[in-house]
Amino acid sequence: MKFIHLFKNYYLGISFIGIAAFVIQEIPYIVMPLIKPASNPIMNMTNEIKWIETVQGIFGMLSMILLMLIVRDDVKLIPRETTKDKTFLFLMVLMILINFIGWILYYMGHQYGWLIILSQFAVVPLYYSFFGLWKSNYLLAGTAVPFFVVHTINGIMNFAVKK
Repeated sequence: MKFIHLFKNYYLGISFIGIAAFVIQEIPYIVMPLIKPASNPIMNMTNEIKWIETVQGIFGMLSMILLMLIVRDDVKLIPRETTKDKTFLFLMVLMILINFIGWILYYMGHQYGWLIILSQFAVVPLYYSFFGLWKSNYLLAGTAVPFFVVHTINGIMNFAVKK
């Protein structure tokens, strides 16, 4: 659904597939109260360097907003015609599967630093980036890259560097 033309083929609107992609990524957080993990270091994490938390928040929010509110009129709802479409769709699905496997292990008590960094911190921005590339939403892909860098650094600082 398109509301306001921004530039070229980009519109401010509602991307229903973007909303679905966001909700899919949020499933582990939605089920967390039902699972009630005995230990929950991700939710109990404290960031000592506030500017990293701020920058991560800015790029994370931008990524989510661009995921759900940017629509292109030249891209099909579910593009999968070209090799590019299939590759980025595959990579997007792979990232969310890695994320879900990581959460399953996390809920089972396998809360190891690098496993958390790779499966919860690194793959989510990559999921957004590959979604953006799949849907030719280069604004999203562009914001997801710094989100990936800062989010992963934040994960490393909290789960690899901290003892």
